[in-house]
Amino acid sequence: MPDPTPQDTATTPPPAEKRAPKDAGEWRKPAGQIISIFVILIACVLVLFVWDIIEHHPRTDDAIAEANVIGVTPRVSGQIIKLNVQDNQEVKEGDILFEIDPADYQLQLDNAQAALASLDQQIEVARSQDENLRYQVKAAEAGVAQAQAQEKQASDTLERLKPLLTKGFATADDVDRAETAVKVAQAALATEEQQLNQAKTSLSSLATLQAQRSGAVAAVNLAKLNLSYCKVAAQFPGKVINLNLSIGAYASVGVPVFSLLDLRHWYVIANFREGELRHISNGSQVDVYLMSAPSRRFIGKVQGIGWAVQSADEIDINSGVPSVPRELNWVHIAQRFPVRIEVENADPELFRIGESAVAIIK
Repeated sequence: MPDPTPQDTATTPPPAEKRAPKDAGEWRKPAGQIISIFVILIACVLVLFVWDIIEHHPRTDDAIAEANVIGVTPRVSGQIIKLNVQDNQEVKEGDILFEIDPADYQLQLDNAQAALASLDQQIEVARSQDENLRYQVKAAEAGVAQAQAQEKQASDTLERLKPLLTKGFATADDVDRAETAVKVAQAALATEEQQLNQAKTSLSSLATLQAQRSGAVAAVNLAKLNLSYCKVAAQFPGKVINLNLSIGAYASVGVPVFSLLDLRHWYVIANFREGELRHISNGSQVDVYLMSAPSRRFIGKVQGIGWAVQSADEIDINSGVPSVPRELNWVHIAQRFPVRIEVENADPELFRIGESAVAIIK
């Protein structure tokens, strides 16, 4: 048979088994496109979902644990004779932390009590003399009244005799005797008034002593209070911090001896960006995680949002003209504001002041 021409070879259809791979490629291509589109849609949905979570439930790892710390300050001065705690020791409310030498304050109490006892004795003596003094006052008042009457009578007699002397109905001796009688009556009146004043003064000493007693009682109570201050007790359950002294050290009023960490309340100070604050309000629930225990979830709530932070761009208020920096910041960094979160189920064995934390607004 003659050989096929090139034209015949070109127009001859290929066998069925050679066309199969081309058919398989035709349906795999759209299937791959559909899968790619589906994966892209899922990725977009996941991105939107994550964006919604981050937008409406902001979180930050710029957070630290905080608690209240007070300085244990004595209210009296003196040498420390007992030290009942060690650094980092946990104490209960009412535990005696240390004691100050009470000798000086015991002497002050003894003196105040002795002064009060002496004053009470004086009051009893004055009270026993009170009736007699009252009688003396009444007698002195009667003597003053009698002397006043005599002085008035002598003065009236003198006034009647003076006109009669010019008319010859009275002699000069009569007028002299009348003037002398007036002077004697005036002297007697002055004596009686002085005795009355003395009697009243003696009578008023009881009231004066009774008025002084309240001050003496206050002095005793103050001395007792100062003596009780020699024993310094814990006002709340806590842990001793920064204890760097020994027995024999001198404690001064108003100077902290060491610090006490309050274990009753723990907080987390979390710094959120200013754009996230609109999703945070007082009372918002928060999930808190500590870097030292990332598997433990603690529950908290927002106690407050900070209203002020120190600005990086300072203004010279002395010159009255704001200082505007010349450079231009192409990227504006969002300001962060502190949010105070109260932890409701804090574990004192895990929480430490300054420890790093993560806060997630629910």
